[in-house]
Amino acid sequence: FALVNPGVLNQFDLLPSGSLIYKIKTKTETISNLRFNYSKSVARPSIRELSDAAIYDNEFRTLIYGNSDLKLVNITNYDFRGEVYFKSGDNLSASVFYKDFRNHIEMGFGGAGITWDNIEKSSVRGIEIEGKKKIGRNFEFRANLTLVKSEAEFVRKDLQIIDGKKVYTIIDTVYRPMFGQAPYLFNSILSYTADSLGLTTTLSYNVQGPRLVIAGVIKGRPDVYEIPRHMVDFKLSKTIGKHYIASVTIRDILNSPVRRAYDLPDGYVDFDNFRYGTNFLFSFAYKL
Repeated sequence: FALVNPGVLNQFDLLPSGSLIYKIKTKTETISNLRFNYSKSVARPSIRELSDAAIYDNEFRTLIYGNSDLKLVNITNYDFRGEVYFKSGDNLSASVFYKDFRNHIEMGFGGAGITWDNIEKSSVRGIEIEGKKKIGRNFEFRANLTLVKSEAEFVRKDLQIIDGKKVYTIIDTVYRPMFGQAPYLFNSILSYTADSLGLTTTLSYNVQGPRLVIAGVIKGRPDVYEIPRHMVDFKLSKTIGKHYIASVTIRDILNSPVRRAYDLPDGYVDFDNFRYGTNFLFSFAYKL
């Protein structure tokens, strides 16, 4: 793939931010806060995304080439959060948020492989609930749940190189979930600590909903979604004397498959399906 029109990033942006915190006074030792946050931010394309050079990708088994016409991503963030901290050390919070994206960068099927493109308008809105609960003297449970509704206004275009210049022809406009954004995420961790034994163990579970990983840029080419993976990890740490720590970590106990599939009217059809395997890590450290 010939190098055409090297990408250039030269843009000045003002990125204001602000927050307002209202503390709710109570007669108990419970602390309650209301928070409102506003901010603007940008995301810059990487060199690989901005270069027109094509590189064969072993994971996707096809050429991945950049796009020198990529623009910076502009993001406006709003969130409102309520939180409560209890005397026992437990806490609970809930928040609602909205994010507006301009020129969000997405990966999709192009005419000669996979490439990146800007999506003019995208938005994310949702709620998040998280908390921590002590169970007895030694156990502690933490969890986080996020529910998300996202939408991207995607203009499908045909690309041609004419006299060394890129010429785009608009095909149609579709509305679909935002690239890389899962509709739900759940994270949890249960820990056990015995200070008298110098022992700490943790068991964690994480899952996220199906998310778009390759967009069907070309009309008639379906989108590819990553199917949810149930991830379970375990870690045990033991102090030995004053300076030594031994630990064992088991990652992906269930050996969950990584499955990416075409989203077809009759259901999902595999794009690829593989496993990383369960990993065992043993370590021994000296602490000053």
